[in-house]
Amino acid sequence: MRHFLTFLLCLGTCFSFTQTLSQKINAVENGLLEARELIFSDSLVPKFNIQERMAYYQIPAVSIAVINNGNIEWAKAYGFADPAGKRAADTETLFQVASISKSVNAFGVMRLVQSGKLSLEADIRPYLKTWAFPDNIYSQGKTITLKHLLSHTAGLGARGFMGYARTAPLPTINQILDGEAPANSDPVIPIQEPNIQFSYSGGGTTLIRKILDDQISTNYDSLFNALVFKPLRMKNSTFAQPLSPRWKNYAAACNNQGQPFEGGYFVYPELAPDGLWSTATDLAKFVLAIQASVQGKEGALLSETVAREMLTPVLPNSNNALGVFVQQKGGEQYFTHSGVNQGFQADYYGSFTNGRGVVVLTNSDNGSKLIQEIVNSVAVVNGWEGFYAPIEKKLIQVSEAQLETYAGNFVTEDGALTIQIAKQGQALQLTARRSERMYPIGPDTFFIASSPNDQIAFVSSRHDGKIDTMEVRSQGAVMFRAVKKQ
Repeated sequence: MRHFLTFLLCLGTCFSFTQTLSQKINAVENGLLEARELIFSDSLVPKFNIQERMAYYQIPAVSIAVINNGNIEWAKAYGFADPAGKRAADTETLFQVASISKSVNAFGVMRLVQSGKLSLEADIRPYLKTWAFPDNIYSQGKTITLKHLLSHTAGLGARGFMGYARTAPLPTINQILDGEAPANSDPVIPIQEPNIQFSYSGGGTTLIRKILDDQISTNYDSLFNALVFKPLRMKNSTFAQPLSPRWKNYAAACNNQGQPFEGGYFVYPELAPDGLWSTATDLAKFVLAIQASVQGKEGALLSETVAREMLTPVLPNSNNALGVFVQQKGGEQYFTHSGVNQGFQADYYGSFTNGRGVVVLTNSDNGSKLIQEIVNSVAVVNGWEGFYAPIEKKLIQVSEAQLETYAGNFVTEDGALTIQIAKQGQALQLTARRSERMYPIGPDTFFIASSPNDQIAFVSSRHDGKIDTMEVRSQGAVMFRAVKKQ
């Protein structure tokens, strides 16, 4: 029999085909789900209202766009773009989308690769005309390519950028790359060998912009208007930093108490890694463009081959592709990227094959938790199988007398680790490198929340049956044993 929790999660999804659009929107707005990795079978899973959660997290404005069946199904904005002036947010309010800029940058670069103006595989050094790449022991004699820069595998530093007050002097791109005043960021230099491992580098994306400056155009905003915004009819998107006076409907950057920062927002002159202003609707158009390309649809801006290269992780067993990250959820793959600038947080997901997606933008330093709750609600209401899929455990009752038999100190067979099991009230507490509650799923079998797929079992090797051994099991196999001190 399907138990109560499954029924709750199914409610509003299993019958979503009978819902009107307004009913679906209402279900999303009132069905926000916490981003839990673990739930208990017999517990009620709480759902929240979007306005309540905005107040709880002190987030002034949220903008959402939902993609279903390959179309923007609905878009809606909530709250105040400017809480000080009580200016309401709408679907045309611009938000800084921070590192989502990297996805848009990558898409534009792939268009240039497709047209033969750039190569993903060629060494980048010959592309640089007005800045010399700072080779050192990590990079000398080694090829560094656009593919490395797009996938954060070039081995470069300068993870991210802090932004600048609107009244502050702004550095040139060369000053940013060199880490020279008035730049407030680290220099973009090699810190490890290329093509070895993932190491997130906004500096590497800034270097892509420098290549575009030297090879294609020194007006990055105008270039991406031609490559991406205009063909996709993204009419409310710009890389202008700071915003030009024509853009009046923008969200103010707010701190974690929901208060606007002085000046309204911070300026990000790096542009390519963090400078995009956009709307949820415009970014949904962008997600649809990637989906159309990867599905080989007629008129798509990228060929299927080029799009699939963009969405293919570069290193084995990794999820970092070119300007996007790839996640497997249920039976579907999704491309995604989040963004964090001062006073703004954002995220998007787009499926590879079934025409699903969601974009959520906020003007708050507290945005990430609310974003995930909204995304979870969208996924459940629209029946995205396996997207919101916390591990589910059914607990049992174990007598206090039985719990007492498990208490004690256990030492691993190699003597390297002592594990303390203590009875506290009606539960067991495990302490090794840290302390965690143990949850019973069998008379002698438990798990801890930080490792819910593994089991901790108490067994006896004695003739009298007294517990003397603890086993840690993963997928049925014993990972290690610890023997109880006498």
